[in-house]
Amino acid sequence: MSRKVSIRVLAEELGLSKYAVSRALSGKSGVSEATRQRVMELAKTLGYQHRQQAPALQTGEREQASSAPYILVCMSHAHSANAVYWQRVLNGLLRSCDELGYPTIIVSPEPEPARADQSPQQAIAPHLDWSRCGGIVVMGNLPEAVLSLIARAERPYVLVDHTDDLTSCDKVNNDNIEAGAAITRHLLSLKCRHIAMITDETWSPSFEDRLTGARITISRQPEGAVKLTEWRIRYGAPWEQSLYERMLELGPASRPDAWIGANDDIAIRWMRKLQSEGHAIPAFTRIAGIDNVEAATLVTPSLTTVNLCKEELGQRAVEALIRRMERPGAPTETIHLSTRLIVRDSA
Repeated sequence: MSRKVSIRVLAEELGLSKYAVSRALSGKSGVSEATRQRVMELAKTLGYQHRQQAPALQTGEREQASSAPYILVCMSHAHSANAVYWQRVLNGLLRSCDELGYPTIIVSPEPEPARADQSPQQAIAPHLDWSRCGGIVVMGNLPEAVLSLIARAERPYVLVDHTDDLTSCDKVNNDNIEAGAAITRHLLSLKCRHIAMITDETWSPSFEDRLTGARITISRQPEGAVKLTEWRIRYGAPWEQSLYERMLELGPASRPDAWIGANDDIAIRWMRKLQSEGHAIPAFTRIAGIDNVEAATLVTPSLTTVNLCKEELGQRAVEALIRRMERPGAPTETIHLSTRLIVRDSA
C-alpha cells in the first residue's frame, strides 16, 4: 500500500462512515455483526493496527447487538415527499442506521394534543412498542404541539435542520446563516447593489436563517451603498405571476439587479417566469439559490447556488442521537455543517 492505513482509508474502501468503522474496530455494540466482520477482515488484510482494539464480542453480546432498539424518525408528509432534499437527508440517516445495526421506523405525527387517557408516546405513534424505542430523530420543522409531545416522550431526541427555542436538545443543522451570507457576498462581488430575497417566513426556520445571513452581510456594507429587499411569498401556492406584477410596478430604475431564492426551487421557478416573459438571464438580472439540488445543474442557465449537506446531515444526526443515548447527561450540542458556494451561469 502506498498510503497509510487509517480509519479513513478503511471507511473509503468499504463505503462506510468513519464513525461506523471506529465503533467496529473498538468492539462497541450498535454495529451490525455483518458490518463488524467486513471491517475486521479488511483491517487484517491491509495490516491496520488499532491501538485500543477490543476483543471480539462474545455470543451473548452479539445477540444483544442484533436486538438493538429501533430509532424513530418523525417527519412531515411534505418532507417525506421532497425527493430533491429531504429524501437525500433521510437516505443518509437510513444508511448510517443500517451500518450501525439500528432498525428504523418512520412516522408523520399529526398536530393533535394528547387525550387525557393518552401518554405522549401514544399520541405520537399509538401502534408502536415504545419499550424498544432507543431515541427519536426529528427531520425538519414540525408543529409546536408535536415537538412538545416528543420532548415529553422520555426518549433521547435530536432535531435535524430545525431550531426550536422552547426545547433543550441536540441539534444538527446546515449553517443556513452562513449560506445566506455566502451567496450575498458573491452577488456583492459582482457589483450588485439591489439584492432581493424571495422567501416564505412560514415555510421553514431555515429560510429565516438564510435571510438573516443576507441581512448581516448587507449591514456590514457602507450605509446606503447596497439595498436588500425582502419579497414574501406563499411558497405552497402559485406566486410567480403576482411577484412579477409587483416587480413591474417598481419601474426599471428601482428593480433589483439580483435575486436570491430562499431555496433552489424558488430561484428556478422565478428564473423560468422571467424567461417566459422574454427576459434573458443573467442579462436582465442575476439569480441565485441555496441548496444545490440536482435541478440547479439542469436548467439553462445553470443556477449559482450554495451547497448544503444532505446525506451527511442524516448521518450526523444518527451520530448525535447515539451520543445522547450513551451519554444522557452530557451537555446538549448544536452542530452546524459547513456550506460551499457554487458559481454557475445565472450569477
